[in-house]
Amino acid sequence: MDRILAVLLIIWFGWSGSLIARVEASAEASAETRTEISTEEIFVKYKPVQDPGYAKWSRLAFQEAGKLYTLLDYKYLGRSTIAPGVAQQQFRFWVRHHGVEFPLIVSIRYDPITEKVFTIDMEQEKRGNLPIL
Repeated sequence: MDRILAVLLIIWFGWSGSLIARVEASAEASAETRTEISTEEIFVKYKPVQDPGYAKWSRLAFQEAGKLYTLLDYKYLGRSTIAPGVAQQQFRFWVRHHGVEFPLIVSIRYDPITEKVFTIDMEQEKRGNLPIL
């Protein structure tokens, strides 16, 4: 058993030494081929990811649902126009409350121009024989 361990240690040290040598050689080769890149090129090449249009409403839905439930997962359901001057964003959360897990629909109604929130409704999604809260 000791011989096997010794052989494995010798193989390990030989492999890790050759790995270090390969990494160092690769670093030297990339340093030789490296060119200067200006910050302007970086910003043109890699544009920052912007929040989707519903990000503000998503954060609000997370805050409100998180006050009452343990949040497990969520999905953005979409935006709809309820009436002139009233838009709605909907989210489906999978939540846990008193040991029971169920889907919860959060609807945020607001003025699309001023973004003033009118109502935030939370309702358990009715599926099969799930208990209604």
